[in-house]
Amino acid sequence: MSTGVIILAAGAATRIGRAKMLLPYQSTNLLLHLVQEVKQIQPQHLLIVTGFYHQLILEQMNWQKDVDIVYNENWQKGMATSIQKGIEYVMQKPLPVTHLFLLVSDQPFLNSTLLQNMLTLQQHTQKGIVAAEYDGINGTIFCKVIRTERRCGCQKNSTSIPKRCGYYCFSFREI
Repeated sequence: MSTGVIILAAGAATRIGRAKMLLPYQSTNLLLHLVQEVKQIQPQHLLIVTGFYHQLILEQMNWQKDVDIVYNENWQKGMATSIQKGIEYVMQKPLPVTHLFLLVSDQPFLNSTLLQNMLTLQQHTQKGIVAAEYDGINGTIFCKVIRTERRCGCQKNSTSIPKRCGYYCFSFREI
């Protein structure tokens, strides 16, 4: 299995009024903390999709040579455009991935153990989609990449195809 990770960091964080993904967390910020956790599962590709705070994120990530950053010029049209931009970018790589994590950049409690447990669940169940679930809410998604002659992408979201979806349910005690 060849795994890629797309971190979505394109939003304007209008409720906070500043780059939420760059807020301080532990000894770093939310985004860098997430990147450190993701690197522990050794993905083949690690991509951050930016938007409103593109320049600020570039300044924070310029020393991360093993992290690709791509700007989503349509970020204001919603998260789906960032997912599309990320998948298109990853699929153009010389060694395309077979599975993708779709992560949002402001999740401080997402860690390498949870990601590894989701990988393990997918391998055991062979489900096309594995979603993290906390308190009945789906979050992080890990999905099998579907390829056709004209396009590629992840299977449809987990709410539309529950039979193909596995759920990794966790509590804060595991984090």
